[in-house]
Amino acid sequence: MSRNDEEAWGAYGDPPLTGLRVLDLSRLLPGGYCTLVLADLGADVIKVEEPGRGDTLRAWPPPASNGISGPYLALNRGKRSLTCNLKNPDGREVLRDLVRSADVLVESFRPGVMDRLGTGYAALSEINPRLIYAAISGFGADGARAQLAGHDLNYLAISGALSFSGTTESGPWQPGVQVADLGGGALLALVAVLAALRARDRSGRGQFCDVAMSDGVLSWLTVHAGAYAVSGRPPQPGRELLNGGYACYTVYECSDGLSVAVGALETGFFATLCQVLDLPELIDWQYDRDRQEELRARLAAVFASRSRADWLDWLTGLDVCVTPVQDLAEAYADPTHRDRGVVIDQQLADGSTFSVPGVVPRLSATPGVPGPVAAQLGADTDSVLADLGRDTAAIAALRATGAV
Repeated sequence: MSRNDEEAWGAYGDPPLTGLRVLDLSRLLPGGYCTLVLADLGADVIKVEEPGRGDTLRAWPPPASNGISGPYLALNRGKRSLTCNLKNPDGREVLRDLVRSADVLVESFRPGVMDRLGTGYAALSEINPRLIYAAISGFGADGARAQLAGHDLNYLAISGALSFSGTTESGPWQPGVQVADLGGGALLALVAVLAALRARDRSGRGQFCDVAMSDGVLSWLTVHAGAYAVSGRPPQPGRELLNGGYACYTVYECSDGLSVAVGALETGFFATLCQVLDLPELIDWQYDRDRQEELRARLAAVFASRSRADWLDWLTGLDVCVTPVQDLAEAYADPTHRDRGVVIDQQLADGSTFSVPGVVPRLSATPGVPGPVAAQLGADTDSVLADLGRDTAAIAALRATGAV
């Protein structure tokens, strides 16, 4: 899909956030995913990047045929790219002009950086009192750790989530998906922005959204916190119901080295599974803590007796909660994902196919639509500046000073 293909862009009607303007000053994953969802749902997202360098993610391997990082392409479709040097006074003035017509600003700098530049919430809200300003950081805008550097693994660790990952033998291990970045940062920033927009409908004013990834992860531990509040025992690696401690909810290897996930938590599902496997004597062992090791060994031996394909042929369609452990290639080819549009194909300039996740969530009346392929760094700078009233000479002057 080309950036100028207006017919394709509007084929589904107006998405729900049509008319909303978002300034994305963030880098890497948390802010990028937040604004990706906003763009997919119709917002006009202007990605503000450093001249000559851009978002750090642009340099991540592997590059696509157009030279842009594959991860960057997947995260930044449907956004316009503007280069703007916030260390330059003229660059800061460009940002202030952008803010006058913006609804939302998303940034992920360390707390205090934007304030020192004179472009923090206090300064920008004077220009536009309706502005919703979402600051995504590791440990929040205040508190003892506010100025500490960190990444996803650090936020998982400090929140307590990492402590009960892994097994009793391995101890904590890091998950393959960036839970803190996406769950604690991007998704809760989305919640904050949408809630602040709703509040603005009533008050007419925007507000500051302080989104800490470590806060977000800790809030995700609600179920575990409830158990801890009652028992006084923190959850342990490989010992709990949902982290591998019970044989009814874990992964088993098949004879071909591939695996299946068994998620038969409820007694009905587990009973059906045991009946199908001709192991009715195991039904009463499901929640018996003393029998979990033996139960796991019995089930492991059975699943190891056939290939994954054989098990899926036999068990698919039965209420036993058994699914294949698919790699990303298999997940992309899965007809469920293709049929629902969770995986889509986009075309790069050379005609090559770029497959990426589609738009979620699905809305019945005002669905979102995937935007055009991510732009080259600064590709929309001139058009955005022209919208702000800068003529050709003024834009050239900004370039000459390194402001854009």
